[in-house]
Amino acid sequence: MLRLVRWIDRISLWSGKIVSWLTLAATLILTYEVTARYLFGAPTRWAHDTSTLVFGMLYALAGAYTHYMRNHVGVDVLYSRLSPRARAGVDVFTAVLFFLFVGAFFWYGWLFFADSFGRREFSLNNQDIPIYPAKFAIPLGGGLLLLQGIAKLIRDVHLLVTGRALEEARAPAETPVPAAQGEKPAPASPGRSPAPATRAAYRLLQRGDAE
Repeated sequence: MLRLVRWIDRISLWSGKIVSWLTLAATLILTYEVTARYLFGAPTRWAHDTSTLVFGMLYALAGAYTHYMRNHVGVDVLYSRLSPRARAGVDVFTAVLFFLFVGAFFWYGWLFFADSFGRREFSLNNQDIPIYPAKFAIPLGGGLLLLQGIAKLIRDVHLLVTGRALEEARAPAETPVPAAQGEKPAPASPGRSPAPATRAAYRLLQRGDAE
């Protein structure tokens, strides 16, 4: 289960990093348009529509990364005062609304794209700019957000049931240091096993006390 959650997290993380480059692309397009229009008196017919489509793709595809980073806007006047386990319970309860919204976003986004693709829709202002590739970002973004919502729900349910975060539950347990017969086990420092040299020194002191 932890492997699945981390796999989804990686998809959301890398999708956000890749999509972030659309901001630079839109900025460069608008910079070119302003420069061409006001310095050279040669405005373009493609820059405005193209930058609008690029920004639309950015908004649609960045949802999963935003959800992974927990940066969506929320009302947390009471939520922030709850314990982590109580917050997980609230999130599990409200997950029904989340999946209804994202499911509709994905389904109708796909129908929206399919209709545009079937008509080979192009921009009304410039017939050289296709619209349907940009509209594909709607169901794709919905699918990515749906995956990240599943990962969060798994974490919330685990925390609600066990009281521990999923990553903490799968952390490797401390391996006890074997002690020789008749000896007391060497005390281990929190979070790590004593080094071999420390164990040997401890055993020599134990034998010296016994003699």
